[in-house]
Amino acid sequence: MRPSDTRIVPKEPPDPADRSPGGRADGPGGPSGLSPVSLWVVALTAVAVVVGAAVHLAVVFLAIAPANHLSQRHATGISRYLGPEFAQQWKLFAPNPSTANTHVHARAQVEAPDGTLSTTRWLDLTAKDETRIAHHPLPGQAYQNELRVAWNNFVESLDGQGRPTGLYGSLMRRYLVRIAVRRLGPGTDGGTVRRVQLRSAVTPVPAPPWSYQYVDTRTSYLVQPWWTVGTEDAG
Repeated sequence: MRPSDTRIVPKEPPDPADRSPGGRADGPGGPSGLSPVSLWVVALTAVAVVVGAAVHLAVVFLAIAPANHLSQRHATGISRYLGPEFAQQWKLFAPNPSTANTHVHARAQVEAPDGTLSTTRWLDLTAKDETRIAHHPLPGQAYQNELRVAWNNFVESLDGQGRPTGLYGSLMRRYLVRIAVRRLGPGTDGGTVRRVQLRSAVTPVPAPPWSYQYVDTRTSYLVQPWWTVGTEDAG
């Protein structure tokens, strides 16, 4: 064959029908490949997620925003929805930082193997938590908030005589007993913990040097009675 007889035949474009299903926008892998029922399920799921997120954000906003007619009208429902998983400890437009340092102390009555009882010294549980947190890049959530939140919730449940009220107060008291027993550790002083007593030591934060406000920085104590430790509390 002579070079002059060589012809270049243009290559035909591939037939769209020969493409793989994944390469076609309207193939079985695309939305049109779903059945009508599946499309409805996907659409309803997307709508439910959007509506749920909007409701959640609205409730949280009403909880942390300044008091208004809508938040006061639905205060019970908002409280039930947020507590305890989404509870807020501050306000959106007016944060309320603590003005005092609160430390929770505990001591125990220990029964020795021979049946004699002894009382331990007061142990600063909050200081132990702060020691675990200090200089720790990823401190545990329990050491940051468990004791503090439990004590605050318990104090809020006390009546005018300093007694926990209702089921919530009883649950917080039992919760504090378990926290104290676990922090004191098994085999305290070589015996078995039979009762624990807790107290809080509240020391107000002094006023800054530039302030003329007088702050009494003396430590005050809120002492609770002895609480019995059950077998389920020591587990």
